[in-house]
Formats: sequence, structure tokens, C-alpha cells
Amino acid sequence: MIYYAQGMELEVISQVFHGSANDVAVCRDRLSASDILYTLLIVHDRECARKMLTVMENRTRTDESPYLLCFSQNETMLFLFPYREERKFSAFAAGQMTSSEAGEAICINLVMECLSTNLPWPLLYLILEQDCVQIAKDNTIYFTMILDLAELEPARTERNCASLCARLLLDLLAGPVAGGGRRRKKLKSFELIWKKMSKNAYTGFPELYQDIKLTALPQMKLSLRSRGRIFWQQHRDGLFRLLLVLCVLLAIAAAVVLISQLIFGDVPLLRLFRHTFDVIGTENLHQGGHT
Repeated sequence: MIYYAQGMELEVISQVFHGSANDVAVCRDRLSASDILYTLLIVHDRECARKMLTVMENRTRTDESPYLLCFSQNETMLFLFPYREERKFSAFAAGQMTSSEAGEAICINLVMECLSTNLPWPLLYLILEQDCVQIAKDNTIYFTMILDLAELEPARTERNCASLCARLLLDLLAGPVAGGGRRRKKLKSFELIWKKMSKNAYTGFPELYQDIKLTALPQMKLSLRSRGRIFWQQHRDGLFRLLLVLCVLLAIAAAVVLISQLIFGDVPLLRLFRHTFDVIGTENLHQGGHT
């Protein structure tokens, strides 16, 4: 099968998923000399295509598009994503948890990837739910788009995603350390996440990150860039509100200055910055003599 889009001829190499609402295929561009592979979501159900467009158009996390291309062919909606080989978190994470510290580091990496991805919340929820979280050999986390979109629900929010991610973290932190050894006692990070999960208390990923950070073993350290990203996620709403207030105040001040200039030919406020006491009676303080 060949799909045509914006000067590309996308040839399907293999079909990795077939569902009632969509298929997922791995493809390459026949017109390109490189061997770059892509993941192609082929949405053949009209209602599902409508939901996908709604989710993509209503995303608020970032202006950056999560897909490379979106196009239609023969009444089929298609979304093109970069391809990455699967190395499932569910299969490899526990084996790479060589210590409690390593396990908490993996948890931090997963939360950070959820924070930094440009995917809308409904798609991130499907990734977490449908075992599309991958882990590299160096414990970095990435996502693949082999999704069954029949389960897509546009109403999914960050809260839903954070709660689902917390369950994945609990499964990892509760398991044995690689090599057959099992912890003598549960990690503080596990206990805190479990308590909050039982109350459905997680509203977002920054809160989940903070709980791991506060209880993690001493080895955990994040780069300046990662700390900055966390700070932005936690305080962006407040910073936007502060910026809005400052802009409104500056606009009011500019309007007052303009009106004063038009009516009085002067700005009374600026008189505060003039030497108004240089001359008192017949004394000129600036020249040091009589006027």
C-alpha cells in the first residue's frame, strides 16, 4: 500500500496493528534515499477521525504539533509520527532496576517524559494504558504510537494520566530488585504514592514528581534543565497571571500618560523627577546665589 502526502510516497513495510477504528503501519518514503522509518496511524472510522482531530485541535500543552504530517486519502485520515523500535517498559524496566535508587531514577524518567511530551492528554492516556511506554538500555523513557484509537476519549485530562502513571510506578517500585533480591521494607516513595493513589489525590505530574523527589534515596539528582522544566510546569499558571497583571498595569499607565499629555500638555507624574526646589524665593540652590 502506498500513501501520498506533501511530496512523500509512504510505502507500508509492515502492519503492526489492525483494529476496528484504525490500523498502525511502519512505512518509509520511497522518494527518499535515507532509510528513515515512520509510524503511520491509519484512521478509517469516521467518528474516531473526528475525535482525533478534536483532540489535536484542542491541545493546550504546547504549540508544537505532536505529529509530522496529517493528511487524508480515500476517506481515510492519516497521522505520521517518527518511528522508534519497541522496548517495552513492562518487559524491561524491572530487569533494569538493579537497585532501589535505579528504580526511583526510572520513575523520575517516566514522569519527566510525561511532562515534556507534546502529546495531548487523551493520547498520553492511551500510551500509558496500552503498554506503549518504552525504556532504553540507559533507562531513558520514550513512547511509541501503536495505539488502538477505538478507546480514545477526548475528555481525558492530566489528572487521569497522572493517576495511571502512578500505577505504573507502584508496579515497578513494589517488585523485586533485579537479581532475585527483594527489599526488606517498602520504599518511602512507594508508600507515599500508594497513600495518595488510594485517595485519588493526584491532579498532575508535577505533584507526582515532587512526591518521588522528596522521598527518593540520596542518589537522585536532576540536571538544571530538568529542574527548570519542573519549575515551569508547577508555576506556569501563576507566571502567566503575573505577566497578565503587569501588562494591564503598563497599559493603564500608558493610557494615563497619553491622556495627561493631550489634556494638560504635560505629565504631572514626571514632575516628581524634576529639580523643583532649585529655586526658593530669590535663592538659586543650583547656582549657589541670588536670582
